Amino acid sequence: MKVTFLYKNLSKSQEKDFVDYVNQKLPTIKNLLSKFAADACLLNASIEKFEKHDAFQVEFNLSLPTKTLKATEASHHITKAVDLSKDRLVTQIKKHLDLLRNDRSHKTIRKSQSIKSEVQSEIPQV
Repeated sequence: MKVTFLYKNLSKSQEKDFVDYVNQKLPTIKNLLSKFAADACLLNASIEKFEKHDAFQVEFNLSLPTKTLKATEASHHITKAVDLSKDRLVTQIKKHLDLLRNDRSHKTIRKSQSIKSEVQSEIPQV
């Protein structure tokens, strides 16, 4: 999984704190994405500081081969905003993986095609 970081209105120390903290939280996300190819997943982690409210908004955009997931949270602390948005993203990943696991539409299509071919082979040719 490739990770890119974007910053807006942050000092250098806050940028470093953000990158370090996100890198601590990445193994949880990587474990969930083990079924996908390593180069097929792209995570964009962005943070913006709002001076007026003294708050941080963290946004994770995860591009998967099958879907793009987005999680956004805001808080007065960088760590809390990262934790909340990571939790939101993990929940979305679990739901999406469950949907992929339970999706049997492609199997029913194959099954119906094989049934049609069996029925056609049993029909006597005139």
